[in-house]
This record gives sequence, structure tokens and C-alpha cells, in this order.
Amino acid sequence: MLQGISAVENGFTNPVYDLPYDEYKEWLRITDNNSRGIDLPEGWIPFTTYVLYIDGVPVGYGRVRHSSSEYLETVIGAGNLGYGITKEYRGKGYGSILFKELLKRCKEIGYKEIKLFPMKNNEPSVKIMLRNGGKIIGDFKGEKHIIRISLE
Repeated sequence: MLQGISAVENGFTNPVYDLPYDEYKEWLRITDNNSRGIDLPEGWIPFTTYVLYIDGVPVGYGRVRHSSSEYLETVIGAGNLGYGITKEYRGKGYGSILFKELLKRCKEIGYKEIKLFPMKNNEPSVKIMLRNGGKIIGDFKGEKHIIRISLE
């Protein structure tokens, strides 16, 4: 599944694209630690990674940050969550399913609202965000929308 999502695609990063298996196992360990705030690089925020399975097959994954920061929002243009669907499963509604599940996780964490920074040319994700209560509230460096979704 992870090889069906490019290393960087529409602003979403897949750090394990094309990694050998031993390095992938190390990434899993690091990612687990990061989710618990252990060994985070400076300026990073703990995040949890979720995988969407359809009929037992992984078709996509997403990450939810446990909080936000002014730096991420104003310098990097990174929101509270991100997700990707493997190429062969796109266009089947799985992005909507995964996005809705990630919104639930945001509520569980305690977010009252989230901000998202999708690339303007990523029309499928922008549509999903808008269909799920998103409002375009601005522009980030001419490349990304700033979308806010209230979770209350």
C-alpha cells in the first residue's frame, strides 16, 4: 500500500516510499515513538498514523497531529491532518471514508476546529474537505488553500 503513494504527492509526504524492508521496520519503530512524543525532531508535534483497510486490504493512510503550532500554520503551511490513498484505489470514495475517520480522531484528541492546507490543484481532497464542513478562509503562498472545519 505504501508503495502506491509517492514520496511527496500533493503536499502529503510518504517517508517510506521505496524503502528497503529493514529501513521500513525502523521507520515503524520511530513513528510509534513519535506518536508518543519520544525522540521527536525539534519543532515536531506528536502524531498518530492510521491505516484504512477495505475488506482486509490497506488502501490508504493518514496522520493526525496531536496539536498544532503557529510555526506549522504560518511558515510550513501544514494542517492538523493529512492523508493519502494508494493510486489503484483512488476514485472509489475511500478518501472520503478515511477523511471522515480522521475527523473523528481529531474530535477524540480534543480539537474544536482544525485547519487544513491542501494544494489548490488537489481538487479531490479539496472537494472532500468542503463536503465535510470545510470553509476556505485564505490562501497560503499562492499554492495552498487554508480550510477550516469546525468540529463542534
